[in-house]
Amino acid sequence: MHGCMATTTTMRTTMTEFRDIYADVDHARAYDQLVQCEDYQGNLGRYIRVNADLSRARVLDMGSGTGRVAALMADACQSLTICDRATAMLAVARERLPAHVRIDVADNTALPYGDGSFDVVTAGWSFGHATEWLPDIWQTNVRAAVGEMLRVLVPGGIAIIFETLGSGVVHPAPPTDNLRACYAIFEDEYGFARTALATDYQFESAAEAARLTAFFFGVAMDSTVQPDGRAIVPEWTGAWQVRRARV
Repeated sequence: MHGCMATTTTMRTTMTEFRDIYADVDHARAYDQLVQCEDYQGNLGRYIRVNADLSRARVLDMGSGTGRVAALMADACQSLTICDRATAMLAVARERLPAHVRIDVADNTALPYGDGSFDVVTAGWSFGHATEWLPDIWQTNVRAAVGEMLRVLVPGGIAIIFETLGSGVVHPAPPTDNLRACYAIFEDEYGFARTALATDYQFESAAEAARLTAFFFGVAMDSTVQPDGRAIVPEWTGAWQVRRARV
């Protein structure tokens, strides 16, 4: 699921409020409306296509939420499975994704799949939540999730992680110290390579930008209004990828 928590110092959205969003179907639909406006440049899908051959791939999307990342791959791969522990989010994913997509309720740290079940595994804005929700054990949780990601990959398979590098900011950077440390785990312990992607939001109007960003982030973010009236809110996403070692 998408999670850009703590990307500005003025946010008031709390951990409980984020969990409320993920637990309620109506909130999940509003959240999905927000993320549908994200990355109008198309950089997320382009990154996936450049780094992973989906044509004959069995793909898993972990912490899929409403299927934001999964939707970019659903028509390009051999098979697609998504999982999340938030059933409200998965209900919205079922509404938006093709019928052939398999949807499972599962936690990132205990995937119900055998070793080497997938050729490509993705996780978008999911692992980083542990840094806020599990402040005393987040490192253990993140390592367990990455371990599961690599376990279910075939040797030579590709793992891709997306996490926030800031929303409503001009330059990419981890927005909290814990996220900075989380990203260091990806890179230093597991060998993931990072790329910063511009994934700006494009809204129909400044009013829509204010409404949807206030809903999720707790504060209406400043937007730049284009000549056609559409409003842009800047965002940066970190993309990490690694190939599982061949045995």
